[in-house]
Amino acid sequence: MFHNMDYVYCVYKEKSFSKAAELLHISQPSLSAAVRKVEDSVGTPIFERKTRPVSLTPFGVEFIQGIEQIYGIEEHLRNMVYEMDTLQRGFISIGGSNLSMPFVVPEKIAMFKKRYPNVTLRITETSTDRAKALLDNGDLNFIITNSPLPKEEYEQRICYRENLVLAVPKEYSVNQGLKHLRLTKEECGDKIFQVPKEQCVPLCGLSAIPFVLLSEDNYLRQCSDHIFQEYGITPNIILEVEKSSASYNFANLGVGATIISNVLVKDIMDTGNLYFYKLDSPYAVRDTFICYRRGRYISTAMRVLMDSLTMEVN
Repeated sequence: MFHNMDYVYCVYKEKSFSKAAELLHISQPSLSAAVRKVEDSVGTPIFERKTRPVSLTPFGVEFIQGIEQIYGIEEHLRNMVYEMDTLQRGFISIGGSNLSMPFVVPEKIAMFKKRYPNVTLRITETSTDRAKALLDNGDLNFIITNSPLPKEEYEQRICYRENLVLAVPKEYSVNQGLKHLRLTKEECGDKIFQVPKEQCVPLCGLSAIPFVLLSEDNYLRQCSDHIFQEYGITPNIILEVEKSSASYNFANLGVGATIISNVLVKDIMDTGNLYFYKLDSPYAVRDTFICYRRGRYISTAMRVLMDSLTMEVN
């Protein structure tokens, strides 16, 4: 119905087919034919051609109002695109694991929000499986996960790198023979990747101590199981929990040793109740990724936020 509406609107503004044709740089017969085609499509005249100057029919008045509303919507959308491109507005929905959301992402998101206060962020803390489902449905723009997704379906950028550590309650006698392997608070942070292989703890002598581990469907638990298998031991699991923060808390209370990320150790207050040891295994070093669907539109706000969350890896 509104095909060639620019032609119709120009005739209305100029109140003349000849003047409108001159402004539009087309011939008057071509303009008249284009306007007539619009009138034929709606089934009623838009212009009174016998008046001088050309005037609108009653329907034409309504039609012009409709065109002006469309122009208004187009202008609003152009302004919206400009504001989104310049980060004056926007919306980003992120999903992430129970570790990355509380301990890794907040500082960088806070910096992003201070710089772009009008960009709204929605953060969903959930399991990788649920986050992936929400991503596939379009409910999330991107997710942060340490469980690799199929590269043919998802773009992946490294957000951060972690090393799993063994946390052992101080009162456990096994610590006496491991004094030379203990990690300092600083070594539990980014310096953990500088800790030599010789300082890593051998799990083969720790099969008798009780363990608090994550449930079997958790990716960290799966990595832990692989590490135990490498050492040929079956851990004495006395408790399974859903979150790394819970396994840490139980270990801190002396219930059992646990395997957690150095990221968690780095960002929590040291109570002095645990000794930490670096684990040496391909399964102990894990990359956490920013993942989004291939071919999906990436807004300026998304790109800027993902850039700020992306780790530079040599």
